[in-house]
Amino acid sequence: MPVLPGGISGREPAGMMRGLLLTLGCALVLWLSLGMGEHWLNPLTAEGQDALILWQLRAPRLILAFAVGGLLALAGAWFQVLLGNPLAEPYVLGVAGSASAGAVAGLMGWPDSALVMSIGAFVGAWLGIACVMFFAHLGPNRMLLAGVVLAAFWAAVLALLLALLPEQGLFRAFAWMMGDLGQSDMPLPLLLAAWLLALACGLLLSRSLDMLLLGERHAEALGVNVHRLRRQLLLLASAVTALAVTAAGTIGFIGLVIPHLMRLLFGSLHRLVLPASAVGGGLLLMLADAAARSLIAPAELPVGVLTAMIGVPVFLLLLLRRS
Repeated sequence: MPVLPGGISGREPAGMMRGLLLTLGCALVLWLSLGMGEHWLNPLTAEGQDALILWQLRAPRLILAFAVGGLLALAGAWFQVLLGNPLAEPYVLGVAGSASAGAVAGLMGWPDSALVMSIGAFVGAWLGIACVMFFAHLGPNRMLLAGVVLAAFWAAVLALLLALLPEQGLFRAFAWMMGDLGQSDMPLPLLLAAWLLALACGLLLSRSLDMLLLGERHAEALGVNVHRLRRQLLLLASAVTALAVTAAGTIGFIGLVIPHLMRLLFGSLHRLVLPASAVGGGLLLMLADAAARSLIAPAELPVGVLTAMIGVPVFLLLLLRRS
């Protein structure tokens, strides 16, 4: 049986009941996330001003959270297979660091412009991807090492830029670096289209990904072009991460925890894991964002802090269960 990084076997569980539970979870999270905020609003009975708040303010933000969370979870699943490392996640190769440096660089000249910050983040993310691609031919282990070193480099660049940033841009920069769904300029149709396209690409590659879990030699013997597959995975995962980071800032642990959790529920076959991760990551970020808006309302917590507070104990529990 194929074994994923981290030791989860490739058995296919009785997915109908678990799929039903995931569907019910979707409905429950959607209802809770819409209702939570400074004041609880029942999505089934809201009228007038309450209905405007629900459908014109909260609903678009939840769609943004769902798309970003799903993209990060898909990227995490791909990076874990690409690098053969169960601890891999979307930010492991320094893409988030380069995006943060690009965003802060944009604020250097236009400290009040969210659009310039988003453009800088996207340019910075692709600069980080180009650096990682330069080391892709060295193999997964050395590419991972290069990514760790590049992440340290981008952290140093970011610290330098923050020291030089005008005071009026500091709050915006720090809010974005801790995850901020409230000031995104990314069009929702673009994000939803990217979510669908990323999931479709993942499903097209799912059989090859399953074979890659057996090892490079076995995969090549079964007709998989491993070198081309690794480059495709790197480009897909990095591009998806760049888009998610540009839309919502740096939000960690979703790409690390959700693929693990979905493999526990659905087995390691990627035709099941990838759709479940795309939905599960979206649900987790929706719930985290709703909590961020509610816990200290009318103020708001950084959503990246809450995902870390949720993700760390969940991941530690998964490790204990595995051992």
